[in-house]
Amino acid sequence: MSGILQRLRNSSAGSVVVEFGILAPAIITLFLGVLQVGTWMHSYNALRSIAAETGRYTAVQYQKANHISNIDMATWARNRAIDAYLFKAADVSTDVSDAANQQILGVTEKTLTLTYKYESFMSIVGIEDQTVTFSRPIFVKST
Repeated sequence: MSGILQRLRNSSAGSVVVEFGILAPAIITLFLGVLQVGTWMHSYNALRSIAAETGRYTAVQYQKANHISNIDMATWARNRAIDAYLFKAADVSTDVSDAANQQILGVTEKTLTLTYKYESFMSIVGIEDQTVTFSRPIFVKST
């Protein structure tokens, strides 16, 4: 009996499995954290692109003398997010409002705000769904 215990104490055959078992939760959590940050960056960059495209769309419409409303701009941005960027319709919200203080004579400043809620990969450690918001001004000729 003493010989078997001596052999088990000196053996290192199972040490790799034990070490992996100890480190695996930390490694998996770090991996999911990197994935979460990457998803946030992707969502933020997509919102920036949608805002820029909405600004270009609005500028072109105003150059054509087609003065679109704030609701039309918000709808166009929302549809762009859903169709081109494959965001879930229930998780996207858009808002266009006139700025409180118009600072340039003959120009109307509008503020486009985009919000997207995406699923968290970190729910196993208590981090729930995340929300990304991006706002930018859009300047159009006053009518």
